[in-house]
Amino acid sequence: MTTLLIISAHPPYVDSAAQDALEAALAASNVGVEVTFVFSQQGLYQLLESQNSTYLQKRSIVKQIKALPLYDIEEIYYVKDDITELMLSSYALTSTAKPIDIDVLQQLCAASNAILRF
Repeated sequence: MTTLLIISAHPPYVDSAAQDALEAALAASNVGVEVTFVFSQQGLYQLLESQNSTYLQKRSIVKQIKALPLYDIEEIYYVKDDITELMLSSYALTSTAKPIDIDVLQQLCAASNAILRF
């Protein structure tokens, strides 16, 4: 089976990168590709439960992330080393994503057939 690693490193709602990453994951999953999704750097802001997109009149990124397991995308992670750099708490992030360290991210990169970085 083909494996795809998607790394999302942009904050939500600033540009289309966060939404593009989610749509790429869904498209790949729909054609039978095994997708692993990793949030890194400022992409961790996408995982904040407290975000409110109604003022911007956009779909909620965190709600879309929570729905990924419904599309057979169950390997959802964030780089835990980036939490301290961004001064975030893991309690503020959705529980859909699990923490990994940089070594595990490197292993995921090595094991994937393709990597998309947004």
